[in-house]
Amino acid sequence: MTAKKAYSRMGFLYLIFSLAVLVVQLILSLVIYSYFPEVYDNYTALTVLSSVSLYLVGLVILPPGAKLLCREEKLVPEKHPMKISQLLQAFCVTYLIVVVSNWIGQIVIGFTETMSGTLIENPVDDLVEYVSPLVLLVLTGLIAPVFEEWFFRKILIDRLLRYGEAAAILVSGLMFGLFHGNLDQFFYAFAIGSFFAYIYIRTGKVHYVMILHGMLNIMSSVVLNGLLSLVDLDAFYAAAADSVSMLRFCLEDPVGISALLIAEGLVYCILIAAVIFLIRGRKYFFLRRQSDEPPDGQFKPALLNAGMICFVIYSVIYIIAETFF
Repeated sequence: MTAKKAYSRMGFLYLIFSLAVLVVQLILSLVIYSYFPEVYDNYTALTVLSSVSLYLVGLVILPPGAKLLCREEKLVPEKHPMKISQLLQAFCVTYLIVVVSNWIGQIVIGFTETMSGTLIENPVDDLVEYVSPLVLLVLTGLIAPVFEEWFFRKILIDRLLRYGEAAAILVSGLMFGLFHGNLDQFFYAFAIGSFFAYIYIRTGKVHYVMILHGMLNIMSSVVLNGLLSLVDLDAFYAAAADSVSMLRFCLEDPVGISALLIAEGLVYCILIAAVIFLIRGRKYFFLRRQSDEPPDGQFKPALLNAGMICFVIYSVIYIIAETFF
């Protein structure tokens, strides 16, 4: 099988997956609206039902579909263990990637809002605000990392790696970012998806990226948001206008200012450590040539094929609809 055909088949497979998720969730919404209208007032229940339906559809479609379409193309990366210290370093780098890519995303979103006159909302904000902490911990720290890394790293890369590591990394990150279905999450999902793809290729063990994904989600959605929920940020920003107001704020809300300092200190420590790890470990980042890598380049057959083009077009239309309608 050629690289172009393999990528096209995987593109169509993930397009079918995306469409199936959309149909199932629409049907689920109609059933809830018709027979269980009280559930619409429970954001936690809606989030759980949406997530469970998504991953169940993925289980039904992706593993058997990948085996059927690319039965003889599977190439599992060589297995290499990671030490706990290396895993922690990778987490710091992951967090740095999220921060940088999120900055880029916010610039693009700000420009889009200015040009369109439309306020673009981040669905993660509602998730953090309205879903109970325990459910959020289980969903984002355990369930989502396991299924998403299996779907977008293990299944994809095992069948595309033989055609080149760079293209497999790019496509894994791109499809992961697009599948999130909104502009706000696309940029950092694309960035960390690509980084996780690289780690999986170098280690051959998908549980490492599952752990990193879970650590990142817990850090962002649970730990930092939990700390920031203890401080009145509007009052803090208002008090920042002068030193006297800030001193009064600190004296009146010692718990809040302590939580804010802990959150900021934790983030800065992680980011500084990540920069150090990147500088010291830059020589360990490399790509190997694979057996069936196209001689005229990896990216053209990976991206310019019917399946990938259809998946990208559908995903972009979906993101536009979610953003502006």
